[in-house]
Amino acid sequence: DESSPQTTANTVRLWSPSKPTIVKNTDKLRANLFGFYPINGNPILEAPELSKTNNMVSFLSSVRRANGDRPIIMILDNCPIHHSRIVAETASDLNIRLVFLPSYSPDLNPIELIWKSIKRVVSKLFFRNRDAMIEELGFRFIQEASTSTYLGSWRSNYYSELL
Repeated sequence: DESSPQTTANTVRLWSPSKPTIVKNTDKLRANLFGFYPINGNPILEAPELSKTNNMVSFLSSVRRANGDRPIIMILDNCPIHHSRIVAETASDLNIRLVFLPSYSPDLNPIELIWKSIKRVVSKLFFRNRDAMIEELGFRFIQEASTSTYLGSWRSNYYSELL
């Protein structure tokens, strides 16, 4: 899945009896991310400059390299680059099965919870530059993806249907 965290996003919510002092990023940094959150494999995060078809093809190759010969089922939303012919051919060549979610159903994709968690943290941090931001995003992604917290009910409700 893709996400584009940015430092100017306001993803933190709070309640206060008085007007709180809010410290916000004013630097507009943004990162395009491709993430793979596996049930039983190695998580992958890449940060290409753009989210284009050739970046998706490269990402599929990275996922395959990081996960050896094990079967891979990748859950995707309906972003146009996911449906391109070259992405489908590359996935087939790499023995990666692509499963597309129904439109407007991000709640069915457990990686969306990781993106939400990461965006909440990033919106409160200050970064010197985009590279520092990407480094922190990579650390946070691997940390979050290494837990199975987000997969609990998803695994019992949907996983057996994909096999």
